[in-house]
Amino acid sequence: MNGAIQDIPGACSPVAGEFCDVSVLLPSDFVLDSGETLSRAELRLRLYGALEKPVIAVAGGVSASRIVADAEGEKGWWRDIVVRGGAIDLDRFCVLGFDFLPADNDTARAISTADQARALAAALTSLKIEKLFAFAGASYGGMVALAFAAVYPARVNHLCIVSAADKPHPAATALRGVQRRIIDFAQRVGEPEEGVRLARQLAMISYRTPAEFEARFNYRPGANVGDPHEVCDYLIARGRAYPMSAERYLTLSDSVDRHCVDPTTIHADSLLIAVTSDQLAPVGDMRRLARALQTATLCEINSLYGHDAFLKEAAIIGPFIKSFLEDHLS
Repeated sequence: MNGAIQDIPGACSPVAGEFCDVSVLLPSDFVLDSGETLSRAELRLRLYGALEKPVIAVAGGVSASRIVADAEGEKGWWRDIVVRGGAIDLDRFCVLGFDFLPADNDTARAISTADQARALAAALTSLKIEKLFAFAGASYGGMVALAFAAVYPARVNHLCIVSAADKPHPAATALRGVQRRIIDFAQRVGEPEEGVRLARQLAMISYRTPAEFEARFNYRPGANVGDPHEVCDYLIARGRAYPMSAERYLTLSDSVDRHCVDPTTIHADSLLIAVTSDQLAPVGDMRRLARALQTATLCEINSLYGHDAFLKEAAIIGPFIKSFLEDHLS
């Protein structure tokens, strides 16, 4: 049974205007790999442009949303890539962004990248999109893109993957495990929000590089024991600015470490972009993935920003994506 489309209040129709938001009810028999069912079985999407154009799905890190490009005062998380005339050109493509499962306040806890892929496939069916021209994914979104191509090889022609491999690196899993245990402890003492803030601080250290921290922050110890250093003030601010609930953080962090696909099942022509300073998706893992894929081009870049290069290095990453997509337009 296919899902149904419901308008989000204030949204336009899915084929009209500059962009529109839609909510797709997932099939009644949608069950997660864990055996759980969603208490809110819906997927929220944003469409930029008409569906008559080639459709590109775009997904980013665990904190990313369906708001991919700038529109009506909202800042898109990949606004330097998805823009008119940009690497993913809104004049040439219909871009589809989506919110990762689970929806707010959903009770389901164990969600895999394959679950995200199956939810997206159900939404595409409801929107009568038989096949994606491309799926562009970075970080967790890249894992979801790989899972989609593995589960539905006939429903996507091309992949653009930035800083994501077929499985997580053990060192990255170790870091995320500490983050989850911080949140778990904070929940037990009644401070879930503080737990998320601390986990986010630890995550930021892994997203960036020691070289960036050295270039950006001075050595100025405080007058008293326990006074935060300049770099600590930055991390504390980033933690406070992070709005995700403890339950959602735990679910998506765990989902990253559940991720595992067989690259040999992926038929899509693929562009892989690896960052040599990335601590979470090491360049060695990206090279291994490129060798395992049937058709793949691997581009390696240097960046001060490590894993966050997909957000900070649009001027470097963008031309690779633009050239790859335009080369495959008929």
